[in-house]
Amino acid sequence: MKKLFIFGIIFGMIAGGFWWYRQRSQNDKPHYEVVPVARGTLKLDVSASGTIQPINVVSVGTQISGIIERVYVDYNSVVKKGDLLAEIDRFTLEQELNEAKAQAQDAKSKRNKARLDAKRYKEMYEANYISRSEMEQAEVDAVTAQSDYDKARAQVKKAERNLGYTRITSPVSGTVTSKEVEEGQTVAASFSTPELFKIAEDLTKMQIETDISEADVGMIKPGLKVDFTVDTYPAEIFHGTVSQVRLNPTEEETVVMYTVIIDIKNDDLKLLPGMTAYVEIKVDEKPNVLRLPNMAFQFRPVRADGKADTQLRMMRADLKPDEALVFILENGKPVAKTVKKGLTNEMFTEILSGVQEGEQAVLEDLTARVQPKRRGPP
Repeated sequence: MKKLFIFGIIFGMIAGGFWWYRQRSQNDKPHYEVVPVARGTLKLDVSASGTIQPINVVSVGTQISGIIERVYVDYNSVVKKGDLLAEIDRFTLEQELNEAKAQAQDAKSKRNKARLDAKRYKEMYEANYISRSEMEQAEVDAVTAQSDYDKARAQVKKAERNLGYTRITSPVSGTVTSKEVEEGQTVAASFSTPELFKIAEDLTKMQIETDISEADVGMIKPGLKVDFTVDTYPAEIFHGTVSQVRLNPTEEETVVMYTVIIDIKNDDLKLLPGMTAYVEIKVDEKPNVLRLPNMAFQFRPVRADGKADTQLRMMRADLKPDEALVFILENGKPVAKTVKKGLTNEMFTEILSGVQEGEQAVLEDLTARVQPKRRGPP
């Protein structure tokens, strides 16, 4: 009985040691996180934010100084070309016109008299009643009188034109987006034209002005489709088209930016001038292509002895700009393969050649992550 008990203990120790050895061997085997080379859609977008603006905004001012007598429109008023927006007091300008007309009439009378005098003096000269110099002086006086009359008529036209400027009309059809004047206000046009109104020509067609960094602007071309959202309607996606990449750079915190114009439709007038738009410019989209997560290009196997792999180093040195190394799991071991890359975004890269669909690409060595470091002797 005692021998049987001792034999049982020995057998248990042997079985336990074998189990421990197998577990240790399993733990020492490398374990990898892998992902299959699979097909999917690859999209390349450029994200930015911008401001919604009318395509054409016309500033309306005044060319004369005076007191605003009447204002006929307000913010958001819809106007047609030629509609009366405001009027400036006419009293002073009407007086100036009447004075100009009176002066023109007086100049006309003097002109007519000078003409008759010149004719009469010529006849008298031919009859030897006056000298040649007297005749010539009469002709000069007639020319001067004609010039004075022409100037007086020009003053009448100027006064009539200024009187017409008291009626401020809309140069285009559209919507009033700004009103900078009130009745009774004095406007002065001595040095520059005062801006009284702004009129957006057509709010059913608008545009987004957004700034794109120099790193991305090379991908932006007229005709690219755009999706965008606004804070007012966060669940709704609107659409537009890139119409222009302006070649006038600006600098923001040492980053060179270029303004991109996006045309949008606004038939239901939901979008208002000044709204912030969060845009995604659709640079490229490829459906059903072989792709890998970008993490697959970051994996680096570690040799058991910790030394650098000379063969891998040489393979990397021979890579072309559109090539990269990935490690495919074959028979439990990562094998380096050179792949040709296509379209890439922040998550995935298109694989043009070098691996097959369904092959397992290594992302991470799980053994290196979870295995505790072995301690040496104390």
